[in-house]
This record gives sequence, structure tokens and C-alpha cells, in this order.
Amino acid sequence: MQKKTFTKWVNNHLRKAGHPQITDLAQEFTNGLNLMNLVSALYKVAYPAKYAKQPKNNMQMLDNITLAMGMLTEAKVKTNFLKSNHLFDKDEKMILGMTWSIILDYAIKGISVEDQTAREGLLIWCRKKTAGYRDIDPPGIQNFTSHWKNGLAFCALIHKHRPDLLDYSKLEAKNDKENLELAFSVADKDLGIPRLLDVSDMATPDERSVMTYVSEYFHRFAQQGVKELAARRVNKFLAFMREVKTAQTEYENRAKALVEWIANSSKTFSEYKFGETLEDAKAAQDAFRKHVVTDAPPQYGEQLDLESMFAEIQTKLKVNDRAPYKPPEGLSPEEIEASFQKLEVVERKFGEEVRNNRFKYIHKEEAKLPEEKLQEFKESFARFDLNKDNSLDKSELKAACTTLGYPVKGEQALDELYARVTGGVGSGVTEDQFIKFMRDFLEDRDSPEQLKDSFKTMADGRDAVSAAQLAVPPLSQDDVAYLLQQMPAKGEGAFDYGAYVDANFTKAS
Repeated sequence: MQKKTFTKWVNNHLRKAGHPQITDLAQEFTNGLNLMNLVSALYKVAYPAKYAKQPKNNMQMLDNITLAMGMLTEAKVKTNFLKSNHLFDKDEKMILGMTWSIILDYAIKGISVEDQTAREGLLIWCRKKTAGYRDIDPPGIQNFTSHWKNGLAFCALIHKHRPDLLDYSKLEAKNDKENLELAFSVADKDLGIPRLLDVSDMATPDERSVMTYVSEYFHRFAQQGVKELAARRVNKFLAFMREVKTAQTEYENRAKALVEWIANSSKTFSEYKFGETLEDAKAAQDAFRKHVVTDAPPQYGEQLDLESMFAEIQTKLKVNDRAPYKPPEGLSPEEIEASFQKLEVVERKFGEEVRNNRFKYIHKEEAKLPEEKLQEFKESFARFDLNKDNSLDKSELKAACTTLGYPVKGEQALDELYARVTGGVGSGVTEDQFIKFMRDFLEDRDSPEQLKDSFKTMADGRDAVSAAQLAVPPLSQDDVAYLLQQMPAKGEGAFDYGAYVDANFTKAS
């Protein structure tokens, strides 16, 4: 059994290296070539500079064996009492001993678990990996013979590392042959572990043969563990880089959108056409207000968010010893800030242009009398010009004014009216003077003179007005209260309307 197992082990490594395989371990080391191939395949030791590649006599064969054993010595494999003649004489016991030394050195000696090496280390590993498996633990694997006979230990090792390959819950200890066949076939087909043992070999297990085969499990799964550790590290690195890349992509997309908004806004206000009407001016003002109040604030907020996102990306990279992030041209926080500063210049200029354009359409509004009213003035003048001399004397002026709604009370008031209309010049009121006076009386000119006249009328000709005198519709109580609050007091419940009017006009009369 040991010879068969060792032969399979040797052939497995010869095959991997592309060398011819052997059929009989004891018979095929006589010329030294197979031993050279095995040592080269296992330890990558160079072939001797000169050896007989096709030995034809005993001397060449012995020389090759000596050179092959020298390769073993160079590989630091201890063969104890092995001599060249043992190989040449086909001493099966010594050859198996040599092969076991090679197997022990290459596949088992390096196994170290809990400071135990070789057999005990491999045994500890097996116990750990099969701990808690039904019909194995307790008592746990204690040897490399009887505890492997029913095949469950092999199945448990496979299930521990690759539970997808077999269902341990369905296995029974009594089905030893089925268990062994399942483990050997799965290991060979799915794990690449060479089938060094046959089911029949396990009827009376050989410890060295079982150890040789189990060591293949150890190296396969230990290698898997190393690769999984490496894969976990790569996966961790990848997860970090993907997280950072996702953040960078989001930053770039949002930064591009913000820069595009800035560019479009700058272009809009730099090339804006104001039009020629008041409606156009109002539309420009509304557009700018919408930009300032509604559109721009979220974009400034977006700038703050991007600065924070950029700083977080750079900090993560720095903390994890990664190269700093370099965003595409035009998308760094500094470049975005510079774009905003240029936009602010455009905004200030546009804001000034909006105001100036809007002010062009601000005019003092005066209530112009309709043409029919002017005609009424002319007709009244003609009707009361009794002597048809194209002028009105005092009595005619009084009648004409009273008819048009301007009452004149008393001779003094009439004299003042006459002097006011004529300007103290001439011997009568002309039609132009009369029409001008009536226009001044009825048109809302919003002039200080007209307002003072209005207040004076309400004050019954006095230069101060009281609360009671102001209470004339359409002035409301709120209007009166406001006026009393604004006008300077003049004593005895009277208020100086003249000073109030003068204070609110740039050129007071």
C-alpha cells in the first residue's frame, strides 16, 4: 500500500513538471534519471553539468545515482543511511524510506501548528478542522490509521472548507466505502487533490500513506486560506477605492452641473437684451430678482457641499496613504470659487443696468384734464364775459369760478383771487389766465404749491391746520392720524402743514 501511494505521489509531481512517470517505485530509480527529475521538480535544483542522459552501462548508472543523491543533499533532504547501491540494487525498503524522507521534507515537515511539527502538527490541524462534526468529535482525530477508515474525516475536511461540494448531514459512519469514494472522487475532481489512496487501501490503513494523502488536503486548503486572505485584502482595497471613486464621480457630476450653471448665468446676464418698453424693463428686473432670490442661493449652498465633499475625499485618501485626488480641469473648489467671483462681477454690473433701465420709465404722473373740461372752461369764460371784451372783471370772475365749483366768499377773498389770477397786471382776467387758474385748481400736479393750497383750503385760509379740519373725505381716520404724526405742531392743536410739505420736496416754494 505504501509503495502504491508513494508511487502516485511521485508521479503527481513528475507529471506537473512534464517529466515521464514511473510504474514501479522500486524498479525505476536504478539509472538516477527519475530521481534527478523528481528533485528538480520538487526543489528546482539544477541538473548536474554533466550526466549520462541515456546511461548504457552500470558505471554510468551509478554515476547518475551519485549525482542525483548530490541534488538531494543540495536540497537539504536527509536520507539517513541511503547509499547509491540501494537504488542500483532496487532495495525496496530503502527506496521507500528515501521516498518517505522526500515526502516528509517536502509535504509534511513544513507543517507547523501550535509549535508542533510534522505528524503532531498535521494531526492538530485535522482535529481543529473537524471539531464538532458528528461521529468524529468527540473523541476527535487521534491518529492517521483507524480514525480515517470510515471516510468521514476526509468528508469533514472537504465540507469544512467547501460545504458546497458535499452534504455531510446525509453521511453515516457505517457506509465507509461510500464515504471514502465520495471524498476521494470529490477531492480529485473538484479540488485537484490527487487520488493517492484507493478505497481498498483503507481497510488496513498505512500511517505514512494516510499522512501523505492528508498533507495534500492541508496544502490545498492552506493555500486556499492564503489566497482567501489575499482576496480579502484585495476586496478591502477594492471596496475603499470603489467608495472613493463613487464619491469622486458624484463630486465631478455635481461640480460640472454647478460650473455649467455659473457659465449659463454669466452668459445670460452678459448678453441680456433689455428691450424698449416698461414691460421689458420690469421683465428684466423680475428675471434678476428670481436669479438673486430663488436660483442663486441653492447654488451657493451646492458650492459649500462640494467643498465639504472634496475635503472628505482628500482626507480619506491621506489617512489611508493614498495619492491625492486631482479633479478634472475647472472643477477644483478653487476654480469653482473663481468662477463664482466672475459671476458676481457680472451680477453687479447687470444689477446696475437693470436699475438704470427701469428708472428710464419712471416719470412724474400728473392728472391731465380732458379736452372737454378745457372746452367747458372756455364756454364758461365766454358766457360770463357779458360785455364781450375778452376779459372778466371781478364780478364776472366770481360767477364763472362759482359755476365751475370754486366758491368765493366775501370781497376780500374775491380781491385775493383776482390779484392771484391776473398776477396784479392788467384791468381784467384774460381767457388764458382763467383757463390756467382753473387747470391749476382742478389738475393734480403733486407740486408743493398745489399741496400747500390744498392744505390752506382745508384750514380755511390759515397757515396751520387742525385735526378736525383734516377730517374731509376721502381722507380716512388713519390718514389724518398719520398726518398729525408727521406734521410739526404749531400750538393749540394746530399743525404746520407748510413745513411738512417743504420737508418732502427737493425744491420747496
